[in-house]
Amino acid sequence: MESPAVRDQMVRQMKRRWTIAASTGLLLVLPSVFAFGQGLDFSGHTGLPAGIDISGAWYPLPFQDSGLITASGALAEYGGIPLSEAGRLYALAWNPSRIQGRQHQCMGYVPPYTYNQPGNLRFWEERDPYTQRLVAIKHYWQIAEGTRTIWMDDRPHPPAYAQHTWSGFSTGKYEGNQLTVYTTHLKRGWIRANGIPQSDEATLVEHFIRHGDRITYLAVVSDPVYLDEPFSRTYTLGRSIKEPDAWQYACDDGEQILGRKEDQVESYLWGRHPFVHEFADKNKIPFLATLGGPVTMYAELFDRVNDEKAAGEAALAELKPSAGPLVASRAADPTPHDGDIHVLPVQGGVFLLTGDGGNIAVQVGDQGPIVVNAGAGALSDKVIAAIKKLSDKPIQFIVNTGFQADFTGGNVKLRAAGFDPSVQGSFFSGQFADAGKGATIIGHQNVQNHLIALKTPSDGWPSDTFVQARRRKFQNGEPVEIFHMPNAVTDADSIVHFRRSDVIVTGDIFNLVTYPHIDTKNGGTIQGELDALNFILDRTVYKHDEEDGTMIVPGHGRVCDEWELAEYRDMLVIVRDRVQDLLRSGATLDQVQAARVTADYDTRFGATSGSWTTPMFVEAVYTSLKNPPKGTNK
Repeated sequence: MESPAVRDQMVRQMKRRWTIAASTGLLLVLPSVFAFGQGLDFSGHTGLPAGIDISGAWYPLPFQDSGLITASGALAEYGGIPLSEAGRLYALAWNPSRIQGRQHQCMGYVPPYTYNQPGNLRFWEERDPYTQRLVAIKHYWQIAEGTRTIWMDDRPHPPAYAQHTWSGFSTGKYEGNQLTVYTTHLKRGWIRANGIPQSDEATLVEHFIRHGDRITYLAVVSDPVYLDEPFSRTYTLGRSIKEPDAWQYACDDGEQILGRKEDQVESYLWGRHPFVHEFADKNKIPFLATLGGPVTMYAELFDRVNDEKAAGEAALAELKPSAGPLVASRAADPTPHDGDIHVLPVQGGVFLLTGDGGNIAVQVGDQGPIVVNAGAGALSDKVIAAIKKLSDKPIQFIVNTGFQADFTGGNVKLRAAGFDPSVQGSFFSGQFADAGKGATIIGHQNVQNHLIALKTPSDGWPSDTFVQARRRKFQNGEPVEIFHMPNAVTDADSIVHFRRSDVIVTGDIFNLVTYPHIDTKNGGTIQGELDALNFILDRTVYKHDEEDGTMIVPGHGRVCDEWELAEYRDMLVIVRDRVQDLLRSGATLDQVQAARVTADYDTRFGATSGSWTTPMFVEAVYTSLKNPPKGTNK
């Protein structure tokens, strides 16, 4: 772990912030960072026995951020938080009406946000029943009914392509009188629920320091997407002497506004936020100081706010994206590039195979496997070997969700390694020229059309094609539905739903690594893409508070659930609306590009080089809105 270095940096930040708080009345920083912890040496202990016990029921004592119970705060109240440009712009675009959307009504909490919630908390130990060695510390919080596991047995963190959750994956160790916890694999959540985001690339170092019936909680968030430097804060927990009665906080979504469209995502256009000055004016705080960023954490802020003209110009400039160069994604690609195929159980009988271009999903059972997408073809022999470890039966079906090379490059080899007994010698087998010669490749007719046009080997073409909206099968004990999604990223894309396993495989319609590859020359449109994402969301069901339930295998990136797909949909709606607004004013493509309509998302999905860049995506949105393909209303 890197906790000693992080703690040193955190203490330096605290000292600098304390200097500001002692010399000014500005409400810019967190005023109680040393509450219940004055004089502590974080590298040692204070005479308490090593290894503390935090078991039992606790409740938050919100002395710090006391006016921010549930950590919400006012709009444009960002001072003291080291937001990056992307983080500030994300917050400025956030409209509170967004929480009326179905996927946002029951959003869960991520740490450290959860420690400023108004509900009860419980910690307990899990020990090996034979050796009594401590295996994990479990933690339950009432709001969002979240259960967290802090593993204490030195186990490694999961691979990057594994699922992210509200509580993340945590490992801990005792250091003197404190429990130190390192957390990864967090969902996108809130730093404050006034629009200040914590990205799904954030990592967290926490320290639980017990003082009798109180715990001082210190947290340091490192977020390459939305923060320019680590952000530290403290909270206090009080011990519940009497067992609390309230532990449940069930939540189900519903229609809050009848007739609200699924692709309606409220946001404020940059420079047109109607309440952006409200917090500063009410509290008589220099406006620049409310906009966040590292400068609002340190004494250098005074030099800027004392020059009112310069401060005003700087504040106005920060309400919109800078005119500087495009930025690339700071998020790590979770796909392994080590020359091996990696296997991850998804749910039910479905597995993820990753490492050869696009993601591959495999359904296994009593019959031959169904393989959804065949990868790029560079590691097909290893893909086949991995499938053989999952099933002793040959591949029976290969489903292509599109014609992209990342998904069809392995068709020929995987088909040759399989066998489909259902067509050999059957009455209908005459329609398949390759009947009985290998696995059957299934795909929309447009997939075959495109592969023929690209002059790919005929052994890799789908021979079992469909032209209507749905193709269905019953295989390995469950219904399998294949739905064509017209004019999404192309005119040939489909999704596959394994209904009993409750897993949806999206192909390139959903790409958790980059912006969607909308191919306007081959029928792709931004509105068709949104229609496809909303179609998927109509078929997903979360288990609890936007987590688990229906699992999703994207074309690229990690396994996820409904929340990530809804976030992706929301992003694309917001970008679409910004481009439409510029189109209404007569903007050219160059003007739309210059407006940096994706600036708050580029550090997560953007690219400045490679086969699919941010300007390419923006051009595809612009083109499909201005000149939709014939025969569509997109």
